[in-house]
Amino acid sequence: AIDACHAAGGGRVYLHNGRFSSGTLRLRDNVILHVEAGATLVASPRLEDFPTTPSRHPSYTGEMITGKMLLHAEDARNIGIEGRGTIDGGGDTWVEGPYGSPSFHFRPRLLHFVACENVQIRGVTFRNSASWTLSFLECRDLVIDGFRIDSRENPDLDAPRFKMVRGRNCDGIDLTDCQVVRVANGFINSGDDSIVLKSFSPAGLCRDITISNCVVSSSASGIKIGTESTGAFEDIVVQNCTVFDTRGAGLAVLTVDGARIERVSFSNISLRNIKGDAIMVRLGARNRTHRQDAVVNQGSIKDVMFAQIQGTRISDLGNAISGGPGQIIENVTLRDIALEFTGGGTTELAKRVVPENLKGYPGSSLFGKLPAYGFFVRHVRNIVFDNVPLRFAADDHRPAIVCDDVDSVTFDRFRAQTLPGVEARRLVNTRNVSK
Repeated sequence: AIDACHAAGGGRVYLHNGRFSSGTLRLRDNVILHVEAGATLVASPRLEDFPTTPSRHPSYTGEMITGKMLLHAEDARNIGIEGRGTIDGGGDTWVEGPYGSPSFHFRPRLLHFVACENVQIRGVTFRNSASWTLSFLECRDLVIDGFRIDSRENPDLDAPRFKMVRGRNCDGIDLTDCQVVRVANGFINSGDDSIVLKSFSPAGLCRDITISNCVVSSSASGIKIGTESTGAFEDIVVQNCTVFDTRGAGLAVLTVDGARIERVSFSNISLRNIKGDAIMVRLGARNRTHRQDAVVNQGSIKDVMFAQIQGTRISDLGNAISGGPGQIIENVTLRDIALEFTGGGTTELAKRVVPENLKGYPGSSLFGKLPAYGFFVRHVRNIVFDNVPLRFAADDHRPAIVCDDVDSVTFDRFRAQTLPGVEARRLVNTRNVSK
């Protein structure tokens, strides 16, 4: 039906009143798939219905293949998926082996669009994906609006991550080297990162992206730039969102594979029950490549702003804003940030020396528990704390903020809860301080 619609010049293909099982479906130019309320499209349980085929574009590993997915489009224009129905990835069929095992690569993504333009995803519920739920690679002019994603197979944050179901990593939305993107009015309950921006190519670019009015919860991070980060990220705005019940960071800006990150803003965001960092900014040097014979860029982060953010039940890890020796994060502003941490840090923890760990995976466990209950800032130039009240629920013997190798830091209307005899700010090798 999709092929016939395309051949006729375009239009809509309707799924109405029933349950439809299918292998890979490929959308064509000018075709919209409409899944009506009461209709469900579900992935076939047979692996042979999801062939891996040649592609003009490199995959995650750099091979010129498509991988496996239920919904696929490549080099298509003016396409979409809409309706109030459900698309089910049939993920329960594909639970085999631990995360990272060979079987992981056989789990079909629910949707994977490559090098497409003028794409609209509206209204549909996506659930039970076997792998990444909505994946977009090198797409342009993309709208994802009024949607719901429910692919969380291990919901208990207090249990080991894969205690209930082994190995599935169900990201909500992956935007890889995409430009001109609007994500809005969605609910995401995901088994891995809820909304994540990535770059696989040193020449790739994520740019002109807005994320607004979304409610997200995750067994990994909430809203994140990185970890795969080889190209560049520019002009990204995240606003009016709620992030709750995350195993990893609530908000994260990460470049560890050579990406350049500039002009990123997070504002008007509520955080609750964050088991990792509430806010994490990391410039590291893992230097992984996702393209054959690729040369790693020199990573950088500058002009990042967090404003009007409040949160409670934030973990006792502390928040890291950290570059590396010779890798300096520049121009970070934190304004109107009110956070309550679970606390409980000891005097010994306050004295801890934090390893650089430049090549480590930039998750919330990268540094372990930090010597500051609020913010640990290292290798940064020009950071502003403006109206940043910090407090803890249980007595904490750490300073609220530790700065190490920081050039130009401003504290304006800064307030922090501390115990008697504990300094609110510890400044080590820090220059040009304005209080």
